[in-house]
Amino acid sequence: MDGKQFTIRTRVLLVILAAALCAFAWVLYDLQITNGGRYLEQSTRKIANTETVQAARGEILDRYGRVLVSNRASYQVTLDTNLMGDKQSRNDAIRTLLEISREQGVSWTDTLPVSAEAPFTYTSEQPYGTADSPSQLRRLIDALKLKDLPETPTAAQLIDALRSCFSVDSSLSDDEARGVVGVLYELTLRSEDVARTSYVFAKDVDISFITAVKERKLSGVKIDTVTVRQYETQYAAHLLGQVGAIYAEDWDRYKDKGYSMNDTVGKDGMELAFEDLLRGTPGTKDIEYNQSGKVVSESWHVNLETGEEESPKPGYNVMTTIDIKLQEVVEEALARYVPNMTSESKKAACVITDMTGGVLALASYPTYDPAEYYTNYTQLSEDPLSPLFNRALQGLYAPGSTFKMVVAAGGLEERVITPEEEILDTGRYKHYDRVQDQPMCWYYRQYGRTHGYENVSEAIRDSCNVYFYETGLRLGIDKIDQYASQFGLGEKTGLELYEETGEVAGPATSEKHGQTWYEGDTMYAAIGQGNTQLTPIQLANYIATLVNGGTRYSTHLLKTVKSSDFSQVVEEYHPQAIDEIDLNSDNLEAIKQGMKMVATEGSAASYFKDLPVTVGAKTGSAQVTGHEESNAIMVAFAPYENPEIAISVVVEQGGSGSSVAKIVAEILNYYFSAKGTMEAAAGENTLTR
Repeated sequence: MDGKQFTIRTRVLLVILAAALCAFAWVLYDLQITNGGRYLEQSTRKIANTETVQAARGEILDRYGRVLVSNRASYQVTLDTNLMGDKQSRNDAIRTLLEISREQGVSWTDTLPVSAEAPFTYTSEQPYGTADSPSQLRRLIDALKLKDLPETPTAAQLIDALRSCFSVDSSLSDDEARGVVGVLYELTLRSEDVARTSYVFAKDVDISFITAVKERKLSGVKIDTVTVRQYETQYAAHLLGQVGAIYAEDWDRYKDKGYSMNDTVGKDGMELAFEDLLRGTPGTKDIEYNQSGKVVSESWHVNLETGEEESPKPGYNVMTTIDIKLQEVVEEALARYVPNMTSESKKAACVITDMTGGVLALASYPTYDPAEYYTNYTQLSEDPLSPLFNRALQGLYAPGSTFKMVVAAGGLEERVITPEEEILDTGRYKHYDRVQDQPMCWYYRQYGRTHGYENVSEAIRDSCNVYFYETGLRLGIDKIDQYASQFGLGEKTGLELYEETGEVAGPATSEKHGQTWYEGDTMYAAIGQGNTQLTPIQLANYIATLVNGGTRYSTHLLKTVKSSDFSQVVEEYHPQAIDEIDLNSDNLEAIKQGMKMVATEGSAASYFKDLPVTVGAKTGSAQVTGHEESNAIMVAFAPYENPEIAISVVVEQGGSGSSVAKIVAEILNYYFSAKGTMEAAAGENTLTR
């Protein structure tokens, strides 16, 4: 009995095993023979794509190697509709992504000019633009050919039309649907070639957001690692500039240089000026996805001609002429003193250069933190004090008495005056006896007294108008304009950043303004009045030209260009002389002596007496129409014996020029007190950078 049971059980097990083997064989046959071709096709079906990988931009540094702008790693979210499936799957993925964004407090890109919540209203005064300049919204509506939509629909009608066009689920609330429509609007702008930049859904997202997106396994939602600009200083905003997407109107220019539509470029400041150096060379990556959107493989694209991988190459590092510590001192001094100079003074500018045109500091007040430019752009752009405006390069001001050294130089060189000749200050200038309102010296107008006989040095010290009325008439307007031009006044200084040209008073300038030029206008031109309008950087460069012996150099911010790893010097800037004034040494000394007397004997002397070096300076003030207070101006150089730097400061409605002396003195005191330390730091830095 036991033997029979054992035999039966054995046979049953054998039958079961045989059946299992047959079933397994059938499955293998079905997989490999019957449907093998279909499964093989599915397993090998991939979506090939080529992506451009941006190169890291080079760093911007000051003259001592201190980093001003660098890069940091960041994550951004992009959408690829090719991997998102049909409309329903696409819309569901977008809705889920928006839910995650709201939960995580992440803002996304949505430029549809309609409020985010019902009842819907337009957020732009002209959402459709004009007939001559239609908006993106108008161009998209025309491209989509939306049916039954009025020419100027209400915001609600527009949302309904787009909701229908994009097949957005009718069960969604109005607010949820508006969010999905906004994202689809952005994607459609690009698919219809209305906008030429790729759509970045969100920038600078954190790990928690990335984790939430990954957990949902949303097809077509990609997390990319990119580098973004990192500001290492809150100063020099008007110099450093910003980066951003390429504007549509600039695309043709960048396309010719090999840029992609979604490249980030310098928009202003040094980011724009040194774009070709900072940019680097983008790389190309070959990526393969399976049907679900998962990356199967990726590798650097290989150039078939060279056989080399096209990996990105970082941009060059740009070392500038700026001393960021000096820049800090300048900006803080302006912020501390300017608002308290007069009830009207709230705007100012300062420029400091060396003797060969290198800009050590350039500040415009009020200013802003460059790291918060995009965050606070609306507030900054609407501020009545215009903090975005670069007064140091674009502000135009009558130079007042700071122009008198031009006339002195011209008069001495043309020998219409000599260093020793004395001219009598009569209070009222009586060259034109029949003129009822004869021009006066400021001293006579204010105190009822005259300066008496003065030579050129004393006239500069006392800023005697009568002396320069007489010298200006002897010299003539043509020679005044000639020497002003040689000093670079009314001309761009050559800086890499945008600057205004300005102008110098004369017959041609008057004609340009529809005015008649009279001989008597020469007197006012000689004291820096009339139509003369100059920038602060022109004033600083003019003083540097004067005290260095007459060589006018192009101003510049570029010092050295270094490789991405700082191991090599790629380029080094050499000073560029653009004009030469053959100043007689005795004549130059007479002018410098007058400027020294301003700083040691004049109204500004108390501010300069404790400085570690001797200073030459000149004050100026120019009345501004509609304001009680004049613009306050001061130019200076130091040290007197062997000039190293020139400085100009302009305070709008700051009152008398001497009131600016405290700002200039504080800046000079820092510069010459810290000079030795900074030179030592530069030597050390050369080894590491």
